[in-house]
Amino acid sequence: RDRIARIGLGVILNLAKERDVPQLAQSVSGILEHMFKHTEETCFQLISDGGLDAILYWCRWTDPIVLRHCAMALANCAMYGGQANQRLMIEKRTAEWLFPLVFSRDDELIRLHACLAITVLATNKEIEKEVERSGTLALVEPFIASLDPEQFACEMLGSSDNSQGRTADDLQRLVPLLDSSRLEAQCIAAFYLCTEAAIKTRQKKTKIFSETGATQSLKRVVCYSTSSTTSSLAKKVLRMIGEEVPRRILPTVPNWKPCEVQTWLQQIGFNKYCQSFLDHQVDGDILLRLTEEELQEDLGMDSSITRKRFFRELTELKTFANYSTCDRSNLADWLGGIDPRFRQYTYNLLTCGINRNFLHRVTEQQLQEDCHINTGFHRVRILTAAREMLHSPITLQTASNGTDVFISYRRSTGSQLASLLKVHLQLHGFSVFIDVEKLEAGKFEDKLIQSVMSARNFVLVLSPNALDKCMGDPECKDWVHKEIVTALNSGKNIIPVTDHFEWPDPETLPKDMRAVLKFNGIKWSHEYQEATIDKIIRFLQGRSSRDSSAGSENGLDCLSSPGQT
Repeated sequence: RDRIARIGLGVILNLAKERDVPQLAQSVSGILEHMFKHTEETCFQLISDGGLDAILYWCRWTDPIVLRHCAMALANCAMYGGQANQRLMIEKRTAEWLFPLVFSRDDELIRLHACLAITVLATNKEIEKEVERSGTLALVEPFIASLDPEQFACEMLGSSDNSQGRTADDLQRLVPLLDSSRLEAQCIAAFYLCTEAAIKTRQKKTKIFSETGATQSLKRVVCYSTSSTTSSLAKKVLRMIGEEVPRRILPTVPNWKPCEVQTWLQQIGFNKYCQSFLDHQVDGDILLRLTEEELQEDLGMDSSITRKRFFRELTELKTFANYSTCDRSNLADWLGGIDPRFRQYTYNLLTCGINRNFLHRVTEQQLQEDCHINTGFHRVRILTAAREMLHSPITLQTASNGTDVFISYRRSTGSQLASLLKVHLQLHGFSVFIDVEKLEAGKFEDKLIQSVMSARNFVLVLSPNALDKCMGDPECKDWVHKEIVTALNSGKNIIPVTDHFEWPDPETLPKDMRAVLKFNGIKWSHEYQEATIDKIIRFLQGRSSRDSSAGSENGLDCLSSPGQT
């Protein structure tokens, strides 16, 4: 990598401009994958001179080798590029282009690396909101919950590239994800560490977890995480590396009884003071309001170093505690939105009678003297955010507004195209609804049908055999069938987009959906995606796609293919 960075980067970047040559794309994307891991300066040069543009262009392809290189390149750029390059990634709409990589069902490694990339970007507070708007983050936890980390470890051991697992530096970069306030980041970091634990256990190199600080972070996750998937993965890692697995701490700390305070003291290694706390009947309320003076004089903790250790643990407890029983204005999450560390001040503010609606009236002196927020910079940031909240306009989003486009698709064959359509349309300014997991019938059914009804347009992805399950479905139990019937009955602007789809005989379909065959189908072209999107947008902008000739297609047959599929 050093040699290429010194003398060959220009050559690679020139080759990256030849984007439509499949064999070249495989080689160049593979080289870029490794170069994005080199240094922050190399990442910046690659982004500035078109390397990232090439990777994002290839994200719309279907070649699994290229897509795997793209996913890993984006993960490396996010992990090793630093915050300035992460901002550049967002400006180039990387978060949106990660969606089809995570959404694809064809290759779990592609999805995993893309999940890592999006969660690393989300931990950067400066770009967190842009990452959330892409919709990609919502895919992370359900996907990770479906995986087996030990199976992944076996696959890595069988691979010449990954047989030794990750280095200490790689693992060190996962620890901040574990310590993040974002559940998606905790989840994927725990999964990667679980995979690494299986590899390092066989190599008898488990000390690497304590040396990188991962062990302590994993224990914290077990104690405080609200995600059962993440907690389960963290426990598995600790067992594999021979560490004691702590018990989960009940999050509703304000409601703790003295016995629960005792359990917490034992867990953090302060058994010596259990009796003193019990004699004074210290419960959750008192624990959260303890002062250093009370700790020393009333509870007998004489050593100043010991008190520092205790308050370090107490601050962590305050940060992860659930205050919902006494925090009706959701002050804790608002403080955490400014900085995750600020959740520690929640109970101090609440016990002074301060909630989110009143905070802008409080002075800095009151925050210091009454609420015991001793760090001046923290006080300034809290008050600044409170006043900004007071003057910021409130936008009411009602269900009647709906979205511009609802995308209906058959998951088994249409996922990749549906996800590409979502990204393309979002990049052109349309709001898009796509159901990421076909929901089971029941309480979610009404929500999905409402989404169809509230959308202004209905894009129907017709991939191979997309309508087969609609045949012989007179009771309208199939999801695609339900969505089409709802769109027809609601008078939506229906735009079929076909991809290797054969139009069926109308007589084979239920009567309630046959009218969908009277809409012109736009033929999708992977080679000429922008041209196809332009045609779809023309229909979205008011030109009806209804036509009297059933099953006719407005294809791009006049365009010749460059050979990439």
